[in-house]
Amino acid sequence: MRHTLHTTALLLALLTMAACSDDATDMGATLIDGSTVYDGKEYTMTVDTAYSLRDDSLLTTGNSQIIIGNYADPLFGKVSASFFTQITLPNATTSVSMSAVEIDSVVLTLVPEGLFPDTAQSYTLRFEVVQLAEAIDGSKQYYATDSIAVDAGAVLYDGTLTVSAATDSINLRLGGPINNILRTTGERDEFAAATKGLRISIAAAGSDNGMVTFALSDTRTRMRTYYHYGTDTTHYDFSISNGKHFTHFVHDYAGTALDGQNSVDGASHLYLDPLGGFNAVVGFGRKLQAFHKQHPLAVIHRAELLLPVAAEAPARHPQRLIATNGTRYINDYALAGVDGYYDSDSNRYRLRMPLHVQNLLRTGHDGGTHLLIDTRGSTAERTLLNGYNESETIKIKLIYTE
Repeated sequence: MRHTLHTTALLLALLTMAACSDDATDMGATLIDGSTVYDGKEYTMTVDTAYSLRDDSLLTTGNSQIIIGNYADPLFGKVSASFFTQITLPNATTSVSMSAVEIDSVVLTLVPEGLFPDTAQSYTLRFEVVQLAEAIDGSKQYYATDSIAVDAGAVLYDGTLTVSAATDSINLRLGGPINNILRTTGERDEFAAATKGLRISIAAAGSDNGMVTFALSDTRTRMRTYYHYGTDTTHYDFSISNGKHFTHFVHDYAGTALDGQNSVDGASHLYLDPLGGFNAVVGFGRKLQAFHKQHPLAVIHRAELLLPVAAEAPARHPQRLIATNGTRYINDYALAGVDGYYDSDSNRYRLRMPLHVQNLLRTGHDGGTHLLIDTRGSTAERTLLNGYNESETIKIKLIYTE
């Protein structure tokens, strides 16, 4: 009996030790600098080539988050943003007929999600809503440079409102010919074509220097029509987010280093300007070839692209940068706080790309790493990076074995 108890106690102790050992392998892993978990040699190479490149292919069709307004600063010039959208029926509705009812009022509701450049500031903004002169093409993909003419005689709203971080929603009471527009009868596609659509914008004249981001996915985003039929009063909700919609951006770089340029050499700075402005391209071709010549059998365990932010950059930084090789994303690992996110302690962005660097070494060709601001179609946050002639320049840090 005593021998059995001792054996059982020993087995329990061994199991407990094994369990503790398994747990200990992951304990505190998130507190360790990732660079310390790789064995191998370290190598650092600085950027070979760098330039800013005009972003001429930004698709803005169907974004769930939109931005409108106007903003100007001395580094990046002026930008304006306006929103074009169809008026559509609710998802479950196939047709509508409002010809026999009496429309009392129509209210367009937008839900703010962010302010630029200062979230703590209140902005006085002059909103405009105008019917389009021609219908939005439901089969077309629209880009940042696309626009549709408006009907100057169909201004549905022109008024000034104050918007702040505390603003829960913006309600624009539409007038003008809106009642006649909504009396259109037809099936879903016929109705969208007949009503043509709307341009929603903020006029530069009479507005503060600022932009507002709106959440189209919020269920309060709608165009509500209040009407009565006989003695019955009720409402009907049209959608401005379920149909085809896109955002249009216009940049004016007069007086800046970007004026009249499609590309700008990155000796001193790289410009990352969203909303169809500028992206950046960096290359390490000669440095990679030299490394490969010295270490032809190198296996890359860690490669981190370090992007220092220039002292002259705006104080409000984009949260994240993403990288592509021109056709696909190359951020190899989605690690929180590392994979393209801004690091305030070091004032730089950090991107992991070991597989990408290994592939560059294998092929012997670097066509350039393209840097873009994440969600550049709906954010106005921009930044300035140090160029290749700066003392604190762009670099890749490697850990490798051979």
